[in-house]
Amino acid sequence: MRNKTAYTPSNLPFDLQVARGLYQRGSYFEAFDVYEEIVRAFPDFSVEVLAEVYDCYQKMPDQSRYMLYQGRHIDFKIGPTDQVLDIGSGHLPFPLATHLADVTLTEHSVGRAGAPFKYIAGKPVYECSVEATPFADKQFDFVFCSHVLEHVYNPEKACRELMRIGKRGYIETPTRGKDTWLNTAKKSNHRWAVELLNNRLVFTEYTALDLEGLGCDILMNMHMEPQTKREKALSALIYLKAPLINTMMLWEESFEFEVRRLKPPQPAGCYCACVAT
Repeated sequence: MRNKTAYTPSNLPFDLQVARGLYQRGSYFEAFDVYEEIVRAFPDFSVEVLAEVYDCYQKMPDQSRYMLYQGRHIDFKIGPTDQVLDIGSGHLPFPLATHLADVTLTEHSVGRAGAPFKYIAGKPVYECSVEATPFADKQFDFVFCSHVLEHVYNPEKACRELMRIGKRGYIETPTRGKDTWLNTAKKSNHRWAVELLNNRLVFTEYTALDLEGLGCDILMNMHMEPQTKREKALSALIYLKAPLINTMMLWEESFEFEVRRLKPPQPAGCYCACVAT
């Protein structure tokens, strides 16, 4: 994880000026570190402060996940000569990637809601699944895999493939809570709830009921198009507290994983499947 800027708020007007000054100088991660401490220190003013944070996010020139929250929470430790693959780069490629890949370059409804695949000049592009790539063993110094594994058919193959082609890497997925509250599991074709338990990546297959979520987009609408300061505050928290909203894991050499699939339904009228004989 990235070491956040140490700051102890003591006077709200002064503290806000510190955060605003950092933001205006382009020190975005440090500014949000300070804003987070201000919210913690002055809970009675959290709505107003978080609404300001939301406005800051909206004004940022780079709206990639990296700038919105990943770079603030994660120290990727990527060197200037490292070969970096973004597998599942889609329309918001990882800024530190040297190579891009996606399951499809033309069918934009798959995983990116109609947004076209984004090509970057000078960066090679590959069309492949994370479960089966054309790359050599340990070809990349770093493999970035963000909001991909919740979609795959075979998490075991995908995880083994990431470890085969990369020396180290980063995995991010939505949490079960995010999928439920923002009502995204079914609409985004998610197959798995993914969580990090005791340094093990655990995949649990969604049930039909899980996929329905809240059955309402009200919280997602608040997040995407807030109408009040409270709704702006909610949206800001999703980025400010990203490790609670997303499963975020750095790995080196290898990582442990577990896959929990749904059991096939029993035939009607059968009650003896679990009886020992």
